[in-house]
Amino acid sequence: MDGLRELSVGQQAMWFLQRLAPGSTAYTMMVAVRVRGPLDVARLRRATDAVVARHEMLRSVFAEVDGVPYREVADLPSPLAVIDVGPVEEEVLHERVTRAGKAPFDLGRTGAFRVTLVRRTPDDAVLILVAHHIVSDAMSQWLVLRDLLWAYEEGDDPGWPELTRTFDDYVRAEQDLLASPRRPRLERHWREVCAGATAARLPTDRPRPARPSLRGAATVVSFSERTGARLIEDSRAAGVTPFATVFAALQAVLHRYVGTGDFLVGCPASTRFGGGMRNVVGYFANTLPIRANLTPETTFGQAAVAAHQGMVRAMANAALPSALIGDLSPNRAPLFHVAVNLLSMDAMDPALPLAVDGSVEGPETTFRGLRLAAYDVSQMEGQFDLTVDVRKAASVFTAVVKYDTDLFDAPTVERFAAHFRRAVESNVPNLPVGRLSLVDESEARLLLALGTA
Repeated sequence: MDGLRELSVGQQAMWFLQRLAPGSTAYTMMVAVRVRGPLDVARLRRATDAVVARHEMLRSVFAEVDGVPYREVADLPSPLAVIDVGPVEEEVLHERVTRAGKAPFDLGRTGAFRVTLVRRTPDDAVLILVAHHIVSDAMSQWLVLRDLLWAYEEGDDPGWPELTRTFDDYVRAEQDLLASPRRPRLERHWREVCAGATAARLPTDRPRPARPSLRGAATVVSFSERTGARLIEDSRAAGVTPFATVFAALQAVLHRYVGTGDFLVGCPASTRFGGGMRNVVGYFANTLPIRANLTPETTFGQAAVAAHQGMVRAMANAALPSALIGDLSPNRAPLFHVAVNLLSMDAMDPALPLAVDGSVEGPETTFRGLRLAAYDVSQMEGQFDLTVDVRKAASVFTAVVKYDTDLFDAPTVERFAAHFRRAVESNVPNLPVGRLSLVDESEARLLLALGTA
């Protein structure tokens, strides 16, 4: 052991959430790729061990001393496991990949990172990188994948970008900020954002349990390339990001569900501030409250501009950890029960395109001499009542609507997902959100038939 390392505020929150529900995989992150062609397992193991040696967070374990969690860098065995499943059907392969990915971590004994190769044949496998959120975030997962593929191709000298800083530097910078005069200014901003607003909360199928299990499920929403191209074009014309336009559509649906236009929704932001952190693996995420203020007369275009401005202001004040923002609430009520997130696949390295039809496997590409395709695995469900993960690759948009199974049944969330899809597809800049119809033609015919029965 190299001694005890202090955790960031966000990592401390992750630790206590894991203690709350140790069997949950709500904070287990996965990146999976289909690999076509021969793969040398010995070479892959050497590459995996090299990546773990490069990023100390991947060989860390966590322990609690006098009620305070700490990190220790440990001498752990190689995290690569190989599972041979034989030439099974695609549905069976996906189930085995999902099962391998969702095995829970023992953070205090075996750490928070593993690599699993699920092989159908010597020339066909799925490579899964799995990490607990306490050591990683979305960008970190792709950094690890990139470094692993580089090391596999190039061997002992991968030509990785030099690491000039560590996650310990990030923790110290956070501590310095929280002890500085900037903290009261950040707190003032978030008090103003949250004052008088409540967390958006959907009607549930069951009462909220006293102790959440942090277990969930998901349903996928796919959009046509035509819809994606229109989203990009409308967003460019309005001077906002496509994410803001999609976020406005989600806010419009929530407005109809919760019966008010003034509510908070969580939105994860990256906290990789300053130089030198770009290639560091760690937990650099902070889920921030974004306030909606809609009326039935608010147009989708106005909502998108307001969402964009809210996210810009949030990013400018993202240095205050979410756990501390929650402490500012007079009654310490949760800041949000619904969250929305955007993952731009175009910004990832390697940039693996998504399937246009939202299927499990994306189109094949070549990276570092390997034939790869994105392989979609459900993950991180149950963190909040509802989470909408929007993913963009060129003009292809998909959304994964994740939900807490303590609260919702699948048909309820599938209906919500259908309403969200309709809001995105009906999102015309000058259309008032109050005129959004959540009923499609088949539902309208059913309602008319019921009305005349």
